[in-house]
Amino acid sequence: MRLFGLSCLFLLWLNPNESLQQNEVTCSHPQALYLDYWGDSGQQQRLGDSVSYTCGSDYRSTDGAPWATCTRDGWKPNPLCQGAQGCGRPPPLSDGDTKTSTKHLYQHNEKVEYICQRYYVMKGGPFKTCNHGEWTGEIRCLPCTVNRDDMNRHNIQFRFSRDDKLYTEHDDEIEFMCTRGRPVGTLGMRQKCEHGVVHLPTCQ
Repeated sequence: MRLFGLSCLFLLWLNPNESLQQNEVTCSHPQALYLDYWGDSGQQQRLGDSVSYTCGSDYRSTDGAPWATCTRDGWKPNPLCQGAQGCGRPPPLSDGDTKTSTKHLYQHNEKVEYICQRYYVMKGGPFKTCNHGEWTGEIRCLPCTVNRDDMNRHNIQFRFSRDDKLYTEHDDEIEFMCTRGRPVGTLGMRQKCEHGVVHLPTCQ
């Protein structure tokens, strides 16, 4: 009876190890033409191991992560890389437009050039690029504007007659004069529109 118990214990001790050996999983170096870099040294990887990788030109990681994990079903994600996606029409630009007519579909890495309306200066740009199905690139169109309320707070007016709200181009100069008092501070009465901003002098 004691011998039978010892035999059972021995079998129980063997079975887990035998089970581990049967279920041991390894993953080999993937043979994929679209891989640009694979981070192991050619050794087989075990279940749960991760390897860094990058995809070749016009491909990207399927799940967006820079590593693959060895699973019972092989490397995940599967496939490791996916082909680049195109884009639909480029997004509209406030106070601007595309330089040429747009298409319904654009290829990955294709660019579209934008221009701003008159009196507006571009910040960023001028291109947006189709990048894996999304348009990338920061562009803003900024006007140089001055209005009566702002000038009243600074006790100034235009030296020459203008509309209540002024739009002017980048690098244009505007000349002011005091409505009362005299100029104070370091800003002169002649100011330039710079990247959408006109600094106002002050009179007291």
